Amino acid sequence: MSKLIRGTQVPLIISSIKNFQPRQIHVRSFHNLYISQSRMHTILKYLTLTRIVICASLLSHGFSAQANETELAQDREWLDLLHYHRIGLFSVFESQADDPRFFFAKTGKSDPHAELVATLKALEASDYANDSPICRFPARLHWLQSKGYLQDKDIAQCLKFQDWYSKIDAKSLTLAFPAAYLNSPSSMYGHTFIRINRKQGNNPLLDYSINYAANADPEDNELVFSYKGLSGGYPGVFSVLPYYQKIKEYSFLEARDVWEYDLALTEEEVAQFVRHTWEIQNTHFDYYFFTENCSYHLLTLLDAASPRLHLSDAFSVSAIPADTVRVIERAGIVADTHFRPSTMSLMTHMLENTDDEIQAKAKTIVEEDVDLISTIEDINTLEQAKTLELAYQYSRYLSVRKKQEQKKQSQKAITILSARSKIPENQVFEDYPRPAYRDDEGHNSSRIEASFGYNNELPFTQIGIRAAYHDRLDNLPGYLKGAKLEMFHAQFRHSETADGKHKNTIERIGLIDIASYSPRNDFLSPISWEVSTGLKRPDSERDELLPFLSAGWGASYLWQNQLFYALGIFDLNLDNDIDKGHHVSLGPKIGWLNQHEDWTMNLELRQAFDVSGADFKLRAIEFGIARRLEKDWQIRFNTAYSSHAKPEQSDATFSETFSLSLLHYF
Repeated sequence: MSKLIRGTQVPLIISSIKNFQPRQIHVRSFHNLYISQSRMHTILKYLTLTRIVICASLLSHGFSAQANETELAQDREWLDLLHYHRIGLFSVFESQADDPRFFFAKTGKSDPHAELVATLKALEASDYANDSPICRFPARLHWLQSKGYLQDKDIAQCLKFQDWYSKIDAKSLTLAFPAAYLNSPSSMYGHTFIRINRKQGNNPLLDYSINYAANADPEDNELVFSYKGLSGGYPGVFSVLPYYQKIKEYSFLEARDVWEYDLALTEEEVAQFVRHTWEIQNTHFDYYFFTENCSYHLLTLLDAASPRLHLSDAFSVSAIPADTVRVIERAGIVADTHFRPSTMSLMTHMLENTDDEIQAKAKTIVEEDVDLISTIEDINTLEQAKTLELAYQYSRYLSVRKKQEQKKQSQKAITILSARSKIPENQVFEDYPRPAYRDDEGHNSSRIEASFGYNNELPFTQIGIRAAYHDRLDNLPGYLKGAKLEMFHAQFRHSETADGKHKNTIERIGLIDIASYSPRNDFLSPISWEVSTGLKRPDSERDELLPFLSAGWGASYLWQNQLFYALGIFDLNLDNDIDKGHHVSLGPKIGWLNQHEDWTMNLELRQAFDVSGADFKLRAIEFGIARRLEKDWQIRFNTAYSSHAKPEQSDATFSETFSLSLLHYF
């Protein structure tokens, strides 16, 4: 029986009162005991009033219990345990859990009071079998006991849970934030997960981690994966894995640096986090890239563990991993931060601190079947140690990138380590330098801009807004060099025409614009690529807002901190008002990018050769320079010059644009 009379007992109490009838009492005399008739009426009256008082008391307790449970069902902690949140443009306030096994009441997803009543009933009747309600929902039980309910229930009798709980051995929590990974749609903005630090042991790689991700079909290609991820087509699930497995995935397989944030939570909050992890680890949620994603649901997990946080309340439309980390930082629960460089970062650091001879020997050791000792015997022990450490990192990199060489490189790595252990030199490379800025210390993800300028000597003013998240001219600190990722970038222009009139136009709506210009060297050979789509007004058809698709592949090289890139670009434009209804072109694009903490310059040249449809004969050159004012403010100058010619024109038409912009990130 729970602490209070349940509301469902109230009708029974009322029925008892209505049906109460004092029965006739026959008085007998035992050993000259005599009760007068008036005395008998007094006794009957007293008994009747007493029973009425008792029933009324029970009735009041019943109503009190019902009112108390109604109030308790709206308690923030209870709603967080049920994952009652709202995010997205068309969301409703209900549980985001989409697994019916998570609820005891049929209407539990939308009715927290019904779920509370059903939970109390289920836990009251529960035994301690491994799949019993109590053993499945230890976090709910703990919270209800803190409110005075179910005091006779003992979670210690749930043996399977207790065994798991003792293995987790939680002392504290650390948030891990791998950097953005543009080659995977689900990780373009980065990713977050949580490490549970054990009380016993001092190797964090052996701790456990809590991760939330889409349970995707491995047969789905990137296009299908993107569509399902945007539309909630995949179930999202929480998993508990050793931390070293996640580090292998991000640091080794995907070459992503990882930031770690130690969270300042109380012992009770950590314990409740672990309890709730147990009860939700087999529950699925519909996964959405921009709302109910990996980072957002970690916030809801932390909210369920601590009534003081309310982290998920900061997001109503979308949730980007870097922004979720900023919310945690603003909540004041980050105690310390650590940086874990990826294998590629470590190798790049070694390349920057070795000469050509050492690099050539390291590459020979890994790629060719040579005698290791004879390869390095002509250099001193310090150089030998550097050669072997570089060779080891390169071998690990190849074993990940080229699975067919995994066995060969694993054997070679053992040989390299054995040879390195025989060289007395200790630390031959300085520690990888901690970046000056963490990923969460960069500019905010959304941006608004105001511009004025001239197009063919005619003035215009323009405003723009971008939902997310970074382009190559944006303030660099906290972001990847050579990377661009924009989602929904709209620009609106007010301009003057040649006849002195004024007009308002939609200049551009960019739906997606991604670019990754990773530099190559003798050891690393990533492909540089870009893709974008949306609506734009090309210089050859200024009166038309055309849907377009653009994609390109090529290579980038770094020279003295300056990036040079060359790509082949494919362009497709569609519109009924252009010649033949479409335009397809191919051609080269070359560029120069010089990025610094406070300023950035970018120069691009483009030649497009018409392949099918309309003839644009486009040549273009663009230059931009941006200056950082503050973390979330920037001033930018852009200029573009292009020429184009239509079949009926004998000469090319030229277009010149100059603009000055003030940008604010929010």
